[in-house]
Amino acid sequence: MLKSSLLEILRTFTKPELIKFEDFVQSPYFNKKENVVKLFFEIKKYAPVFANENLEKEKVWKSVFPGKEYNYGIMKNLIHDLTKLSESFITIEFTKDDKLENNINLLKTLLERKITKVFSSKIEMIEKIYDSPDLYNEGFSIDEYYDFLKKLYSLKSLYNRQYNIGSAAAYEFTCRTIDYLVYSEIISLYKYFNNYLSNNYKKILNNDNTAEIFLTGLNQNLIFPLLENVKGKSERDYLILKCFCDMNIAIYTGADIKSHFNFKKSLHDCLDIIPKKDLRDLLICLTNSLISIKRGNSGSGINFYKEILDNYDLMIENNIYLEENEIIAGNDFINYIMAAFSLKEFESIEIFAKKFGNKIPEDRRENDNNFSRALIFFGKKDYSKSLEYLSRINYDFFKMKHYVKDIQMMNYYELNDYESFSYVADSYKHFLSKNKSVTSYNKFVSDILYNSINKLFNLRESFDKYELEKFRKDIKDYTMMYKIWLLDKISELESIES
Repeated sequence: MLKSSLLEILRTFTKPELIKFEDFVQSPYFNKKENVVKLFFEIKKYAPVFANENLEKEKVWKSVFPGKEYNYGIMKNLIHDLTKLSESFITIEFTKDDKLENNINLLKTLLERKITKVFSSKIEMIEKIYDSPDLYNEGFSIDEYYDFLKKLYSLKSLYNRQYNIGSAAAYEFTCRTIDYLVYSEIISLYKYFNNYLSNNYKKILNNDNTAEIFLTGLNQNLIFPLLENVKGKSERDYLILKCFCDMNIAIYTGADIKSHFNFKKSLHDCLDIIPKKDLRDLLICLTNSLISIKRGNSGSGINFYKEILDNYDLMIENNIYLEENEIIAGNDFINYIMAAFSLKEFESIEIFAKKFGNKIPEDRRENDNNFSRALIFFGKKDYSKSLEYLSRINYDFFKMKHYVKDIQMMNYYELNDYESFSYVADSYKHFLSKNKSVTSYNKFVSDILYNSINKLFNLRESFDKYELEKFRKDIKDYTMMYKIWLLDKISELESIES
C-alpha cells in the first residue's frame, strides 16, 4: 500500500485540503460506504508523509477490522473506492474556481432543462460581466477567455434558433461565435507552436509538419487582413491578436532583430490588457527570442543583456516573476543574476538575491545562492571570497558548470594568478571536448573568454599598443556576456601604460 496511487495523491494534500477531504469522504452524497470512512481515518493518522510501515495492507486491515481474517479482495476494493474518492476530490478542487467553465455549464444545464426564463436573465447578466472585464487581473488566459465567449454566444445562438425563430439574432450570435472561435484557436496554435519550437532542439524546420504548413500560410496570407478586420471591431482584440502574431514571427527559426522589436512593441502596447497568466509567458518568449537572435549574431549593436534584464524587471514589477506555487522557474534565478553581472549591476544582484533567494527550488537553492554570493563578492573586488563560494558549488545542473568556470578564470586574472587560470582553463577545455551535450555555441563563447583572458595576461606581461587596440576592436565586435568586463580590463591596461 505504501506505493499505492492513493497515498501518492494524499501526500500532495495540504493540511486544509486533508480536512476538506475528510468532510468529502464522510458526505453521503459522495460516499455511502462506512468501511471506506474507517479506512481513511486509519490512514489519516500517518499524515502528511504517509510512509509509516503500519500502512502495509495487512496492518491497516487489523486496525479497520480487528479480529477478522485478512481478505485481499475486500481490502483491494476499499483502497480502490478511497482512491476514486481522492481523484474526484482533486478534480472538484481543480475545477471549482473555473468561473468561465462553471458559468457555461450552468447555462447549458438551464437550456437543456428548458428553464428559459432563468437562462435568459442569467446569460444577459454573464454577458455584461464578461463583455469587457479587467483581463489583466483575471485568473484565466486570453485563449480561455475567447473560448468562453465562443461558447457563450453559441448558447445565445442556439436559444434564439429555438425560441426566436426567424429573427436575425441567431445569425448575429453565430457570427460572433465564429469570431471568438478563430481568435481562440489562432492564439492556442501560436502558443503550442512556441512549445514545439522550444523542444525542437535541432532547430530545423519540418516542411511535413502540419502546424508549420498551416502557420506559414496563416502568417503569409491570412493574418494581416484578419487583423485589419478585427481592428474595425475591437481595438483590444486587435492588439492582443497582433501581439501573439508578432510573438510567433519573433520566435521562428531565422527571425531577425526587427521581428524581436516588433514583438516587444506589440507586447508593451497591451501590457495592461493581457491577463497576467499570459503576460508572464509572453515576456519569457520575448527573452527567448532575443537569446536565439543573439546566437545568430543578427542583432549587432543591441545591448542584449540590458534587454533581458528589463524583461525580468518587468515581470518582477508586475508580480509575475514567480510561478503560481511561488517558486522560481528553471534557470530564471541564474539568468537574472548573470544578465546583471554582465552589466556590472552588482547591487541589483544583491537586492535580487535577498528578495528571491528563498524562492529557488530546494534541490538547487544552495548552489544558486552560493553562485550569487560569488558574483556579489566579485563585484566588491574580494576575489578570494568569490572563489571560495564558487568552490562550494556542485555541478548537478549542466549550465552551472560553464558559469562557474568562467567566473573562476576571471577571478584568477584579477588576482594575477596565471598558473591557477591555466589549470581551470585546461580542465574546462577537457570538459568541453569530451561532453557531447555541449553545443557549438557554448564552445565558441568559452573559447572567446579563455583566449581573451589569456591575451590580457600576455598584454599585462608585455604591453603592445597595437595588439591592445586590435584586441579592443575584436571584443567590441563580439556579442558576449563578459564584454563589458573585458573592455574594462583593456582600458585598465592602457591606463597603466600611459
